[in-house]
Amino acid sequence: MKTSRLTVKGQVTLPQELRRRFSLGPGSQVALEEEADGIKVRPVRETILNWAGSLRSLQAGLSDAEIRRRVKKAVAARTARKLAHD
Repeated sequence: MKTSRLTVKGQVTLPQELRRRFSLGPGSQVALEEEADGIKVRPVRETILNWAGSLRSLQAGLSDAEIRRRVKKAVAARTARKLAHD
């Protein structure tokens, strides 16, 4: 079991080993779940809804293949930015 101290601001630092294991970096979201014997902290994983609005503009008549290509490009760019901050 890993432990951490609570700061005067109520913040907790997750040990580096856990941050690496669960791919958590600055800006990552975690869920806090109250349980009978304590608090459970778990990573919040992105869903397709996190990508809503990723495309700059929607043009009528785009093919499914073009939409997939643009989404892949947006995901790759966002992932690259996220990795650059880690």
